[in-house]
Amino acid sequence: MVKVVLFDLGDTLADGARPFPYVPQALSAIRRFTTASGALLDTALVSDFTMPAAPTPARVAAIFADYLNELDRLGLRGFFEPVERHVTLSTHAGVTKPDRHVYEVALRRLCSDARLADCLSVTENAGHIAACRDLGMQTLQFGTDFTDWSEFALLVRHQLDPADADNTLLALTPWLAGHTDVRIVDIGGPVSARSARIHVRRSAQGEPLPAVVTFDPTGRVDTMDVDDHGSDPDEREIFERSLRAHGQLAEADAEELPPGATHRVETDEKGEPTIVRERFSAT
Repeated sequence: MVKVVLFDLGDTLADGARPFPYVPQALSAIRRFTTASGALLDTALVSDFTMPAAPTPARVAAIFADYLNELDRLGLRGFFEPVERHVTLSTHAGVTKPDRHVYEVALRRLCSDARLADCLSVTENAGHIAACRDLGMQTLQFGTDFTDWSEFALLVRHQLDPADADNTLLALTPWLAGHTDVRIVDIGGPVSARSARIHVRRSAQGEPLPAVVTFDPTGRVDTMDVDDHGSDPDEREIFERSLRAHGQLAEADAEELPPGATHRVETDEKGEPTIVRERFSAT
C-alpha cells in the first residue's frame, strides 16, 4: 500500500529553468489524496545536492538554504512545507541516492511509520528506479512510465484505490485542464477502476453537465463523453460506452462475435435493446 510519494527534483519535476507543464497541478492534487487507511498521502522531495567535505551543522544548514532558494525560484516550495519534514537532501544523509540510507532519512524527517515498501519513488533516473525496486519500493519513471504530468495523479489514484470518489475528483482536475475545454464540478455517481460519472462545466458560469469517463488498465483516461443535453446516463449506458470503447461489444446483426468482443446487443421481449454476455474472454 502506498503511503508516501518520494519525488526527485531535477529533470523530474523541473528542467532546471522551470517546472514541467502541469507539475504544480499534479502536486496540488496528490497532496490532498487519502490512502486506504483514510490518512493523507505523504509527499517529500529527496534530492542529491552538495556534499561538503566537512558536514558541520552550520554547513549543512547553509546548503539546505541554497536548495530552498532554488525551490522558491521554481515556485515549488509551497508544495513541500514544512520543508524540515518534506525535503531531504543527500547532504542530510551523508550519502547519495540511491543508497537506502537516503530514503530512510527522508522517512524519519517525515515522521512517518511507512516502510520502504510503502513508498512510491518518482524520478527520471533509470538507475535509481532499478535500485528503488530492489529496495522494495514502488516506482514511476518520468519519461518512460509517463511523460505527461497531467496524467500523474490518475496513475497514483489507480495505485491507491480507484473507487475512491474524492481521489478521483482530484486526479481528474489536472487531466481535464490539460486535455479538454471543461472543468470538473463534482462526482455525479458511481466510481470504479473502469469508469466514473462526473459533472463538468464548459465555463465558469455554465450549467453543470453530466459526463462519463472510462479508464484504461493503468488508470489513465480512456474515453470521456459529455452529455450537452444535461441528462445523467444510467448504469447500462455507462457499461455500454465502456464496452464500445474497448471493442468488446458486437451489434445484434453480427453473425459471429468479432475478435475481442465479449458481449452482443440483442432485443428483449419488450423490443428494447439489451446487452448479453456471449463469452467471458476476449479471445
